[in-house]
Amino acid sequence: MKKPNSQKIKAAIILLLPLAVLAVSSFLFYSGYSPEHRTNNGELIEPPINIEDIILEGNEGVYSQKWSLVHFLNGPCDESCWASIYKTRQVNVRLGKDSQRVNRYIFLSQSTELSETDLLKLSKEYPKIKLRKILNIKTSKNIFKEKSNGMYLLFDPLGNGILIYNSKVTGGDLLEDLKKLLKNSKIG
Repeated sequence: MKKPNSQKIKAAIILLLPLAVLAVSSFLFYSGYSPEHRTNNGELIEPPINIEDIILEGNEGVYSQKWSLVHFLNGPCDESCWASIYKTRQVNVRLGKDSQRVNRYIFLSQSTELSETDLLKLSKEYPKIKLRKILNIKTSKNIFKEKSNGMYLLFDPLGNGILIYNSKVTGGDLLEDLKKLLKNSKIG
């Protein structure tokens, strides 16, 4: 007789456990609890910056339907700037077959001009990076609040700037974010 009762108890546990999980998670959600840990290494931009809000010089845009890492230069390229450009190149190489899914850009502010030496270094050492001049920014988010030549944004294939990184982020952390995004993305 004990067998039928134990089978009923097991069946009840199996049926009630998902309901209990749902009840507890609903309670935590509506009470305002949210986890403190995040899985991305960049800072999430809420709401995202649309690439179309950045007006660029020239006919070629950044609307390539690929993921894009964009460096913003608000002055001459200093040591941290070159380190960030190098870091993103190495991350792109480490992506292997997925490296074709990511474009790299440098956006120069209106007042920034690169020296002939910097332009030569870019074309020689970083031939795949594309250089664009910003004419205007139509967004209320001011991404040039501070001079941060090591700062860069990650844009998704739909043109949304979703993550911002400073020069202190490691290449491994950036690679981890990109691999996770590319693995889970069906676009770009």
